[in-house]
Amino acid sequence: MADYYSVISQAVSGLPGKTYEARRVLYDRARAALQDTLRRHDPPLSEIALANEQSAFEAAIRKVETEWLFNDMRRESEEYAALPTQRRFILTAEEFARFVRVKLNDTISILRDRGRSRKERANTAGRMLLAKVIPTKGKTAAGRAQGPVFVQRIQLTATNIGRRIWLSAFGKRFQSE
Repeated sequence: MADYYSVISQAVSGLPGKTYEARRVLYDRARAALQDTLRRHDPPLSEIALANEQSAFEAAIRKVETEWLFNDMRRESEEYAALPTQRRFILTAEEFARFVRVKLNDTISILRDRGRSRKERANTAGRMLLAKVIPTKGKTAAGRAQGPVFVQRIQLTATNIGRRIWLSAFGKRFQSE
C-alpha cells in the first residue's frame, strides 16, 4: 500500500490555482492513473486488494480536502478578525438581511399554499414585503456609512413585517388588544 497522502498533498500544494475545481481535476486524473496502474499490476491484484488501494486513495483525498477546508476557515477567520469593527458589523447586518430574506420566502411559500384567495394576497403581499425589508445594493452601500442605525432600521422593519405576516395569516382574532 502506497503513501497516497503525501503524494496527493505535494501535488495539490504545487497547483498554480488552488481552487476546488483545480483540485478536483487533479484528483480525477490521479484516480484514472491509479486505476490504470492497479489493473496492469503484475501479478494481477485481487478485487479485495484493488478495493483496499482505492479506499486508501480516497481516504488520502478526504484528508487533504479536510486540511484545505480548515486552512480556508482559519484564513477567513483571521481576515474577519483583522477587519475594522464597523465593517464586521456591516457584514453581520448583510448576513442578517439574507437570513430574513430566506425566512420571509419560507413564510410567503406557506401563505401561498393556504388557498386560492389567500394565495393571491400572499403573492402580492410577499413581493411588497420583500421589497420593504430586503435592502437593495444601493441602500446597502448607503447604509454602510450609517452603520448601526442601518442594521437597527432593518431589524425594526423585519419585526413589523413579521407582525403583518402573522395578522394576514391568522387574522385579527389572535391580536392582543
